[in-house]
Amino acid sequence: MLDKIIKTIDNSDRELTLEIGSNSDLILENTITENLIWTIENFKTNKKGKLTFPTKFSMVDSILDLNHNGNFIVRMSVNPDEIIRRVEFGTSSLQNRIEAINKLGEAGYKVGIIIAPVIFVDNWREIYLELIKELEFKLSQEVKKNVFFEVIFMTYSYVHIKINEEAFPNAMQIFNKDLMTGRGKGKYWYNEKTRKEGEEFFSENLNKYFSNNQIAYIV
Repeated sequence: MLDKIIKTIDNSDRELTLEIGSNSDLILENTITENLIWTIENFKTNKKGKLTFPTKFSMVDSILDLNHNGNFIVRMSVNPDEIIRRVEFGTSSLQNRIEAINKLGEAGYKVGIIIAPVIFVDNWREIYLELIKELEFKLSQEVKKNVFFEVIFMTYSYVHIKINEEAFPNAMQIFNKDLMTGRGKGKYWYNEKTRKEGEEFFSENLNKYFSNNQIAYIV
């Protein structure tokens, strides 16, 4: 697979950044397989293009000393502690994720922060503003030089509802029929009014607390 990725990049007439973490969390998987270590070591000498992946886990120590040659972009997904504890079961705490971001920055990796999935709970403005403030306070100066943001609102489906009811009966109810609307058969996303409020909130506050950093998108 890596050979195919390298060939695609080398044959392109423009600089490419390819996503390699769509099907699994590579930081978590690496604790068992060491596939990520292998990938970094075998892509580091490529003269063209970059690889990127997202994660919700903080176990990054094994890749810190690798010579990645600036060819990798690690994007850490974050959420308020309240959401992590009640929705993102089994993932790293917010504090541990922030510490991992700083470690990656010090190791020379380009780092992105994904605020996702944004869930519009009753007190969403308060907890997401606190999250942004905490990031501004705790991220290292090295990270702040180049970090960029992605913001993704939660989407949901009838299948998710049934799976979560059975697997996590005590979890927070995140489907809100008053705020969500249909998006195809059995799928839901937040209605236009809610999404607009979210877009304005994140744009305003990320630009306020991270005025020198890019917001890649809010969707």
